[in-house]
Amino acid sequence: MINFFKMKNLYQKYFISFILLFITLSYNATNAQSITYEVSWLKYYEPAEGKVVGIWPQWSRWLDIQKLKELHYYKGFNYILSLPDNDPPVYNNIIASGYQPSEIMLLFASFGEYIYQSLTQFPQSWAYYIDEPADENVSFQLLSEAKVFVNTNYPGSRLVMSGYKRTSQFIDYASIFDDIMFSSYQHWWKFLGFWVSCCPENSDQRSDWTDMKNLFDSKFSMTWIGAHKDLSDYDELLGHAHNLGLSNIWLYQLSEVSDSDQNIEEFCSKAADHYFLKVYYQQVRDKKANGQSVSRQFIGFPYSSSIPTNYDHANLSFNKDVIINNHRVDNYYAANNINAGGQFSFIIPDGTSASFNSQNHISLKPGFHAEAGSNFRAFIGD
Repeated sequence: MINFFKMKNLYQKYFISFILLFITLSYNATNAQSITYEVSWLKYYEPAEGKVVGIWPQWSRWLDIQKLKELHYYKGFNYILSLPDNDPPVYNNIIASGYQPSEIMLLFASFGEYIYQSLTQFPQSWAYYIDEPADENVSFQLLSEAKVFVNTNYPGSRLVMSGYKRTSQFIDYASIFDDIMFSSYQHWWKFLGFWVSCCPENSDQRSDWTDMKNLFDSKFSMTWIGAHKDLSDYDELLGHAHNLGLSNIWLYQLSEVSDSDQNIEEFCSKAADHYFLKVYYQQVRDKKANGQSVSRQFIGFPYSSSIPTNYDHANLSFNKDVIINNHRVDNYYAANNINAGGQFSFIIPDGTSASFNSQNHISLKPGFHAEAGSNFRAFIGD
């Protein structure tokens, strides 16, 4: 005789098992990652040898570490201006993005004992910058004290000033400083013993830069170019800066209405045309999970000037997937060795040494600390 109670229990067990299996499969199907790879060409810039390409960023970029990394690692800005405080956290963000204190020009926001005490809270910077002191009638005595302060506390650092009124006061103040910058949208002349500017605004500063070079020679080695006004003149201004032998070019982006990537790209493109930056193209292999980028690998080696027409790594065979989170992408890598595999090579920056060991790992030498933000770049080779 059929035991209906046992049959009922059996059916219940099968039904529950079926429901659990259905839920599991549905969950796995819903949460399964769709892994795809995309190979594309990346354009990036690096400073030309002996050149300083600096920037005074727009506020929103100062406060965005990823945006600062773009400036440093993609756009070729090897120097940056910072405020001497961390409220908001401008300085810490700049350091977190990969800049070193030796690549920072620190702003004197005001004068007197307070600002001097504030500066001593930070490591020695490449330069200390005083914005338009002659135009603001800052006393000669205070500027002289600032020079003594920098020489005493930060020997080897530079004291830099800027201005837009080319007057006798500006010329007198220049004697205190190691470097001077001049950017003005009005032209200045000395007329009957007085410096005058009588013409409407004109963004073409080339004649004034020539006068500054003739007057100050090597002390006028750097200047500002304004992202807020000079976009249409980048080509002419950067070309003239090169012709004058200026070694330092700084983009003043602070007054730009918005943080424009296109404006920065245009500046970098023209800076490359006039030998301040070098442009490179390299293939990258992006791994995506459900359409979201999770890692980037740099394939092969970079090409200068243009994308080659007869060489493509897109069909390169990969023995295994090696995820390399290097400083150009996300800075998540943290270990004391890197599994290289058979076809993978790694380039370590100048001043940092590394070698392969018998297990095909890169052994990092003392002095190289592979942590989040470590400055190394990984290439995948043939």
